Amino acid sequence: MAESSSSGNGKETEVPDPLARTYSQQSEEPSVEEEKDIAQAQLRKHDDDSDEIDEIRPSNGDQRGDVEKRTELERMKSYATGTSIVSTTATTVPHQKEKPWYKQPNPLRWGKIPPVPKERKVCPEYKASFFSTMFFHWMGPLMQTGYKRQLEFNDIYSVNPNRAVDPLTDKMRDSFKRRVANGDKYPLLWAIHETFFFEFWVGGLCQLSSAILQVMSPFTLRYLIQFATDAYVADQRGLPVPHIGTGLGLVFGVTAMQVLQSLGTNHFIYRGMLIGGMARASLISLIYEKSMVISGRAKAGGAELLTDGSVPVIGEEVEKVDKPEKKKKKGKKDKDVPAEGKAGISGDGIGWGNGRVINLMSVDTYRIDQASGLFHIIWTAPISCVITLVLLVVNLTYSALAGFALLVIGMPILTNAIKSLFIRRKAINKITDQRVSLTQEILQSVRFVKFFGWESSFLKRLEEFRSREISAIQILLAIRNAIMAVSLSLPIFASMLSFITYSLTHHNLTPAEVFSSLALFNGLRMPLNMLPLVIGQVTDAWSSVTRIQEFLLAEEREDEAVFKPEAENAVEMHDASFTWERTPTQEADVTADGGGPGGGPKGPKNGGKDESKVPTKRPSSPSGSGSGEDASTLVEEREPFKLHDMSFEIGRNELVAVIGTVGSGKTSLLAALAGDMRKTQGEVVLGASRAFCPQYAWIQNTTVKENILFGKDMDKEWYAEVIKACALQPDLDMLPNNDLTEIGERGITISGGQKQRLNIARAIYFNADIVLMDDPLSAVDAHVGRHIFDHAILGLLNDKCRILATHQLWVLNRCDRIIWMEGGKIQAIDTFDNLMRDSEGFQQLMESTAVEEKKDESVVGEGVPGDNGGKSKKKRKGKSLMQTEERAVSSVPWSVYTAYVRASGSILNAPLVLILLILSQGANIMTSLWLSYWTADKFGFAEGIYIGVYAGLGATQALLMFAFMVSLSIVGTTASKAMLRDAITRVLRAPMSFFDTTPLGRITNRFSRDVDVMDNNLTDAMRMYFFSVGSIIAVFALIISFFYYFAIALVPLFFLFLFATSYYRASAREVKRFESVLRSTVFAKFGEGLSGVACIRAYGLKDRFITDLRKAVDEMDSAYFLTYSNQRWLSVRLDMIGNCLVFTVGILVVTSRFSVAPSIGGLVLSYILGIVQMIQFTVRQLAEVENGMNAVERLRYYGAHLEEEAPLKTIEVRESWPEKGEIVFDDVQMCYREGLPLVLQGLSMHIRGGERIGIVGRTGAGKSSIMSTLFRLVELSGGRITIDGLDISTIGLQDLRSRLAIIPQDPTLFRGTVRSNLDPFGEHTDLELWSALRQADLVQDEVSVPAHSDNDGGEISSSGTALPPSSPTSAQQQQGRIHLDSVVEEDGLNFSLGQRQLMALARALVRGSQIIVCDEATSSVDMETDDKIQATIANGFRGKTLLCIAHRLRTIIGYDRICVMDKGRIAEMDSPIELWKMEGGIFRGMCDRSGIRGEDIRGAKEEMGSFLT
Repeated sequence: MAESSSSGNGKETEVPDPLARTYSQQSEEPSVEEEKDIAQAQLRKHDDDSDEIDEIRPSNGDQRGDVEKRTELERMKSYATGTSIVSTTATTVPHQKEKPWYKQPNPLRWGKIPPVPKERKVCPEYKASFFSTMFFHWMGPLMQTGYKRQLEFNDIYSVNPNRAVDPLTDKMRDSFKRRVANGDKYPLLWAIHETFFFEFWVGGLCQLSSAILQVMSPFTLRYLIQFATDAYVADQRGLPVPHIGTGLGLVFGVTAMQVLQSLGTNHFIYRGMLIGGMARASLISLIYEKSMVISGRAKAGGAELLTDGSVPVIGEEVEKVDKPEKKKKKGKKDKDVPAEGKAGISGDGIGWGNGRVINLMSVDTYRIDQASGLFHIIWTAPISCVITLVLLVVNLTYSALAGFALLVIGMPILTNAIKSLFIRRKAINKITDQRVSLTQEILQSVRFVKFFGWESSFLKRLEEFRSREISAIQILLAIRNAIMAVSLSLPIFASMLSFITYSLTHHNLTPAEVFSSLALFNGLRMPLNMLPLVIGQVTDAWSSVTRIQEFLLAEEREDEAVFKPEAENAVEMHDASFTWERTPTQEADVTADGGGPGGGPKGPKNGGKDESKVPTKRPSSPSGSGSGEDASTLVEEREPFKLHDMSFEIGRNELVAVIGTVGSGKTSLLAALAGDMRKTQGEVVLGASRAFCPQYAWIQNTTVKENILFGKDMDKEWYAEVIKACALQPDLDMLPNNDLTEIGERGITISGGQKQRLNIARAIYFNADIVLMDDPLSAVDAHVGRHIFDHAILGLLNDKCRILATHQLWVLNRCDRIIWMEGGKIQAIDTFDNLMRDSEGFQQLMESTAVEEKKDESVVGEGVPGDNGGKSKKKRKGKSLMQTEERAVSSVPWSVYTAYVRASGSILNAPLVLILLILSQGANIMTSLWLSYWTADKFGFAEGIYIGVYAGLGATQALLMFAFMVSLSIVGTTASKAMLRDAITRVLRAPMSFFDTTPLGRITNRFSRDVDVMDNNLTDAMRMYFFSVGSIIAVFALIISFFYYFAIALVPLFFLFLFATSYYRASAREVKRFESVLRSTVFAKFGEGLSGVACIRAYGLKDRFITDLRKAVDEMDSAYFLTYSNQRWLSVRLDMIGNCLVFTVGILVVTSRFSVAPSIGGLVLSYILGIVQMIQFTVRQLAEVENGMNAVERLRYYGAHLEEEAPLKTIEVRESWPEKGEIVFDDVQMCYREGLPLVLQGLSMHIRGGERIGIVGRTGAGKSSIMSTLFRLVELSGGRITIDGLDISTIGLQDLRSRLAIIPQDPTLFRGTVRSNLDPFGEHTDLELWSALRQADLVQDEVSVPAHSDNDGGEISSSGTALPPSSPTSAQQQQGRIHLDSVVEEDGLNFSLGQRQLMALARALVRGSQIIVCDEATSSVDMETDDKIQATIANGFRGKTLLCIAHRLRTIIGYDRICVMDKGRIAEMDSPIELWKMEGGIFRGMCDRSGIRGEDIRGAKEEMGSFLT
């Protein structure tokens, strides 16, 4: 039973009960469920919605936040929704005013409301007395505060110093090291044992004593019943009666045993859980420390000692590989992740990529935590079984063995049956993963699905998955219910068997033996059910211990540089060579980014952007070998990149640029200096401290200020200078709290350029003498780059040694020297002038890049100050872009329950299930009553009749129980299916503004986590709850029917029970909530540290980060341990109530020994002993049910309360519309959501049918908004749009969107086939699809339609390079080999970017619509693909109306007219040549910047004409 306690009793909802107050809780915290999900789903969606979560901060946080308090608490940042803990918990509940006591009916609320303490107190357990510790009385003050007002963060006691992470980790580390040195076999296991030795065995003794007592009290019943029998018989026969004192003594004895047993159990669980928590804390700390120093070789899975490069892998690993998939969070693809431990390399270990380390820290430590809670049951359960058997033999002689044999045979069979469920569960998980990933794909590209009007097609696909999933789940639950019904009935059958054997072997059934044995058999249920569970947990934990141990023993890296502060140069290298570690194949990169069944999707919006889209600019892996267009389709073993024979010296205040083509080793050289590459020969001498500015800025999840200070003390003047030099002031002014604004995790709330500048500011502020900068100017605009170069690199840093890897050639002539790299070697080191004079290669390099620069520069929308990111537009929308999640206040309303029942098909299902429950409980009681009639021979039947009826009743109750369980689970899953269908339909019909303001993670969370709860946990929780409540009521009814005085005792005890639970839940919910928030902080910190290892190492701040993590772990534990003591507080008190009931019944049996037959007394006593445990269980299950109903409520909110778009169909639209494609915008005004400024302000234009219009303008000028209005993604605020004379606001969305075609900016592909991507509804023939593919140049003309020819020779890859025939690229992915049935992976990652662009084009061609909107892709596809796309657009859309939103001017200067947008209005509109002639016009300015001349425009016009003729 204890295992359910760990899942959090009264989380977050309240029982409607007479004593509880109702809050108006608006403290909008992320629900505990979600938090738990985050912690347990292991940050798997780390990347999911990095764009979406533009810092979701509930607005009330801002008004309240005095900013200082926020910074001090910013460590507690929650990672689910980015709400900081201040806003998470500071109550918006007005503190209750004190009422005079006579107006307050509840005496517990008398007295004043405790104020919030100024600072946190140390946990009182630290100094508590023996009795206080024994009864958990020290929790009292906290519980009382929690009952009178909502708990605040400062109410939570700080962690007990004996349980803090620092001393324990140090102790564990020392023990571990000592044991490794001694060559022990399992050093980590014994180190854990040594660290927690005392508490561990105290818990063991508690459990042993309570196990023995648990067996002894039913045995003592025998004497109590015997006493009652003797008295009854003596009274009947008029003999002298035994003295009442004997009976009372026995009652007191049984009660005392129960009390001691309950205390023993509680302390055993408490100690076990605590050890689990403490071990987890220490292990997290050890893992983090190790991850800071693990060598690159170990990380990549290279062998440390074995010569052949193989690593002894522990057998466990194999099954592990599929687990991280689901539980994996891919850290930032930083340079220090040479291997993402998943794709094994031939002859190589799996490696410790970030995903695997996160896995250790989350899954594995959690398993150890879980297992230590109930560990001692492993040896105490067999002991108690043996004692029980002995006592049963004493009671029933050898007949007991018959029943016992049934248990011994039955249990293993059941355990095996349960194992078969795991296999089914795995299969179900696969379907669930498919459903969830499809849901995620749809939601990520929901804008796209809407543009094409494809909602119904996707709903159909989801429905198919869902039906398969639900029917599989129903079968699984039915089997499981059968197993449960049998296992619950086993003790009944066992006792039945024994009693039948006993009576058949000519013994007389006496109440004393029979009911004492019945109680013993019932007592066996617990240890027998717990044992397999605990064994399972312990074996899991054992594999986790070995895994963690393997990680802790992995090779560590030494800093290979020699520090010589007195050396004259800052950096010297003598014949040094370096290597990266072997990288796993490219496949791994694709999955690591979150493809794979359960990983977070790698959407077009997320961090994966860099790698996939900018093949020309950036090394795809540490080895720097450019990934090329088709990296995703080529899978080959890559030699790790090496640097050879580096020899150079750099003075203490020199500025040295490192240049070279892509993949020449610039980044690697800096990484080598930062200590990230393994040195294979030579020496490196550093003369000073270093600061490192990696290419991918690593930003911490704290305030901007903290990010810049990076652990240094604040020096105001220096800080101000740094900010100025990095041009950060204007950006800070834009942020809501200036430099105290929190940056979301991984730098979410700021754009790429701002991240890069923060990165530089941090390096400068750190004031190290060697500053390594890896292409720091790549993500910032040219003029900002110049500012930084002048003021920061040449300004503040002018007396430091600066090493700058760069592509920006304008900086070269201002550098002291240049290191020119080529293929991992130094080509030359010299000054700019010498190189220009002497080296032809260098001159060519300068020229070729100058051309490239030009191509890059001609990007329209260049004018945004700050960065290239269009993100800044999003930033300014105001402080709180994201809506705070609507949250259930206090308990779940009844309407949710009725909606749930209705969703299952009919409201009558509920009474049906209840009737089954009542019948099965009735049969249960009848079985035992019959036994008591039989022992008393009440009806005088023959033996055979008693036996027959007894067996029949037993079987009936098992069947009824099964029927009840199955009906409940079918009702539940049907409801879940219906509710999910409604919710997903409604969400897909929601307007775009809903998706703009709701982070993706939150929606998918509802569709994965909440649905999972409804499918799998809710019916279970309900079953157990109803079942235990049913049993309790049945037993009480039984007792009252014979001993009516019992009712008098029951009333006060019932109220005590209600009071204890509501008292407990008031504070438990809050503590649990803090624990979740604080746990997310630990996870976020851990993940963040992992992804920034390179930075942390280079700055030498390892210790600071470790201390920081430990602080976070202690904060988490402070709440985590309180959740345990909270539960125990309740358990001890509920057990007391239960023991009072036992006492009452005992006394009643003794006092009415003359009037009530002893067989009834025995029956009642044996039942009441079993009830004590039930009482606690009920409270827990109620909490579980309410948590489950929360999920229902949240899903129902989506299914019933979301706003919807306009209807899909309104009036009938003629088939051929639009014939001409003439579009008229008439004074169009539009804003994205109410309360936001207008984005289009009175836009009017008339586009003739078949005309080609180019739309240009800077970022945020309203270009894309035109598109949104045309497709009615956003409804107009004013004005109207007509197409061929039809006002588009009058027709159904489906009709409108299906008649327009769009080529979106991100070429979105869905998992499936090429056919399902081009034509999801199957409306077109294969011929049409092939012709579209051919027009889009995805298949060559000479390929025959079926395209099955297989040539044996080499094949041509999509980038045109010949591949050897053995290359694993599947034939279909080749250019001439794209089939309609070619498989498309998630996001189309198995196609190159160019192919995806062309596919988007083919899609528009298939539509064959008269109006095409083209949002030109900004992503840099190579020139060749670009030309193809332009040619196809010119050719394929002949005679159609084309609106093209352009980012590069060259693509549209041949169009009929160009519309220049500015601030939501049309600034200029005319033919390109006319606009070019307007001196000083916006368009002319753009042309001049991009180097476009008049003849270019004329040439383009002619070229376009030649296409059209």
